[in-house]
Amino acid sequence: MLPRRGENLKERFQPDEIPSSKPPPEPFGRQALRMVPFILVALFLIGIPSYYYMDRQGIRLFGGDTESIQKEDSRKLATVSQLMAEGKTTRALEIVQTLYTLHPDHADFVSEGAWINFKIDRYKQALKLSQKAIRLDPGRARDHAVLGACQLFFKDFKPALVHSLKALELDPDQALAYLTIGEIYLKEDDLERALPALKKAGRLEPGNPRVWLRLSSAFIKLEQWGRAEEAATNSLKLREDSPGVHFNLGMVYYQTGKGLQAVEHMQRAEDLYHEMGQQEWTSQARKSKELILKKFKLRPEDIAS
Repeated sequence: MLPRRGENLKERFQPDEIPSSKPPPEPFGRQALRMVPFILVALFLIGIPSYYYMDRQGIRLFGGDTESIQKEDSRKLATVSQLMAEGKTTRALEIVQTLYTLHPDHADFVSEGAWINFKIDRYKQALKLSQKAIRLDPGRARDHAVLGACQLFFKDFKPALVHSLKALELDPDQALAYLTIGEIYLKEDDLERALPALKKAGRLEPGNPRVWLRLSSAFIKLEQWGRAEEAATNSLKLREDSPGVHFNLGMVYYQTGKGLQAVEHMQRAEDLYHEMGQQEWTSQARKSKELILKKFKLRPEDIAS
């Protein structure tokens, strides 16, 4: 039947009971479920950088209370110390570098980093870290001692002495500080001050080969050959590849008339200095060896036998 004029076609042919071409609205719960993966991704992208930032600032959301955090930090430092004691210096360095890199304002981590870098002869890095450790906490004796020793290595004698004396003010049993002071006075030929400081370092740290080496140098300057030999021998027992010890023993045996032993140690000193790339001391050891050969009129066959 044709529609009458004016009749609403929609009402006639699309009554309410006939479904629309549009799908019915989805229940709210199902919509929420569809959004969950997107929400999780957003939280991950925002949360990880935020957590990393807060961790670097020392803000730990899930790290427990302050006491627990301090115990964990102490455990990490104990692990580093144990690795150093076992001679696993590379692994110890890796761990401590991670600690003071992630926590640049953590005085304990920075201080330990300075100490380990110093112990493995990384003086430039030890210098920077000890300076930073002192800025973070100026009351640490070992940090002043490490800084003074590094400054001595770079021939910055005045501040080296200042920091070493500060270390002793904070802790009168800092062997490294006494050693640095003794070396400074030894370079100045002030043996009245050098010798007591070096002896004190030796009593506090008898296992340090550098202490015995410097003591042997002091006794050589005093021409006390027996004591110089004893000190150098003690150093050699602790570190056989020290060119300075072999050089000192060569000088001692030269002065006491033991030509073959003098040549043997001076040759060893020359070889070690050459391996280390210290050309000036390599040349000095070679000249001393030639002087000994001439003095005792030694021939190659004498040395070989």
